[in-house]
Amino acid sequence: MSSRRSTRAEQRAASRMAILDAAISAYGGAGPSGTSLRGVADSAGVTHPLVLQHFGSKDGLVRAVGERLTARVRAETAAVGSCDAAGFSRLLRSARDNRSMTKLLIRSALGDIEPDGFPECLGGPWSIPGDEVGSDADRRAKILQYAASSLLLGWLTFDGFIESALRLGSRGRRRRDDAIAFVAADLWALAAIHDPLLESGRSADNEQGAREAAPSTEPTTRDALLASAIELFAQHGPASVSIRDIARHAGMNHGLLHRHFGSKDALIAEAIEVGIAPLMPGALAPGGLDIDQVVAVMHRNPIPARLIARTLVDNIDMGSVRVRYPVMEGVLDQARRAPVESRPACVADPSIAAAATGSMVAGSVIWGASLRAASGFEGDVQPALTDLSHHLLGVPRG
Repeated sequence: MSSRRSTRAEQRAASRMAILDAAISAYGGAGPSGTSLRGVADSAGVTHPLVLQHFGSKDGLVRAVGERLTARVRAETAAVGSCDAAGFSRLLRSARDNRSMTKLLIRSALGDIEPDGFPECLGGPWSIPGDEVGSDADRRAKILQYAASSLLLGWLTFDGFIESALRLGSRGRRRRDDAIAFVAADLWALAAIHDPLLESGRSADNEQGAREAAPSTEPTTRDALLASAIELFAQHGPASVSIRDIARHAGMNHGLLHRHFGSKDALIAEAIEVGIAPLMPGALAPGGLDIDQVVAVMHRNPIPARLIARTLVDNIDMGSVRVRYPVMEGVLDQARRAPVESRPACVADPSIAAAATGSMVAGSVIWGASLRAASGFEGDVQPALTDLSHHLLGVPRG
């Protein structure tokens, strides 16, 4: 009798685990709102009533998935141990090995799922080098912890975009993961020295030309549809938003979308093109890319970064919707023109310098609120990220 009970308990535990694994994969791919309980049940090879028996409701399943996510993040950050390149490489490697969980983590930062313990679990047990709390050294250490974390998380979020923009290909991803880990460790080590200063007297609002110009004409029907697409794609992702959703949001007939854009893929491509337009003045500045302006605009207007992150997490191939990458191409050009000796040794390769800079800045836009909540840091990181961008690219501050 006891053996039979044991077998039943094992079967129950196995079915629960199968359901959780299927839900993690499905929620990572489409988010909870884009996944039904029946879809999870089918993927797990169980019946819909069995899912309800284990978790009670969809909310119960989402909570259980969230618990798995936060537990995994805590375990992975604890396993890093010392904050060096080897530890960060292990962290990136683990994230690659469980892409569904990583995508679920990204969706948590984007607001698709709000598990208990997130984002506090991102803080980890890592010690922060510095003096007493509240001192200048402590502030500097927290900024650099933020920057290193933003770089690692930004790389996991935007690597598909950056690889496409810099034409890196994906075959050498593990080698680039190691290179990014070295950069993160280098940023962390800057807490022990005083260069760069990470102090900029220029606030984002003072950057010349950083403010977007107000439209001078009344929007056309096409403009209104495109604006609705940009807003909904940035909020929910292209995969979760239908043509009818966009038309309904714009208060128009969905047939107009087909007339103006032809297909959803064409609409996604144009939405990204127009959505990142606020970055163009900085990307196409007369003297080459103005990194100060780009950093300022990205932090004030998160839509470009959110559009790209949403497109990537929805498994849309960036190369199919983008042809030009003016911002990342401008970042790479800055690195190529700078003397190699002006950059840290870990970013001697201009492609790594550009990839690390883009990941750190875009990562801050997507992950900034979570990292602040995890660390309790409330200072202004934007000037420091600008200084660190110049540091990584080897470009002197103007």
